Amino acid sequence: MGHYDSTIRESEQRINALHSRIHTTFKNRDINDHKYREWQSACKEFNESYNSLAFPGGFEGAFERILSGDQQAIEAGLCFIELRPYFFRSGFIYKDLLRKLARAPLKVDDLARYSAVKEAYLEYRNNRNT
Repeated sequence: MGHYDSTIRESEQRINALHSRIHTTFKNRDINDHKYREWQSACKEFNESYNSLAFPGGFEGAFERILSGDQQAIEAGLCFIELRPYFFRSGFIYKDLLRKLARAPLKVDDLARYSAVKEAYLEYRNNRNT
């Protein structure tokens, strides 16, 4: 595995906790103004934190950094697809990273890592449809 494994796992846990808080506070938001503000606060905290937590170095602009050859972004992308974290919208990020990394200028070792994940993903898809 790679350099960003612990960062990605910690972020996964944090995003899931923030997302869970939204759902928990949503259930009681109509009880009173205080509960409504708790829900609003949970939504705000999630939205303000998501960019920095969803991808090491920030999700915004990550694909562009990968395609431009930024080695830190490529390493983060490879770690992400190897770990396949589970959080709100992570499946979309995973699939987008697979496509972007295929077009990125990867080193030989990076290409081997990417190919292993891509092969496993294609096998999963083929087995899922049968």
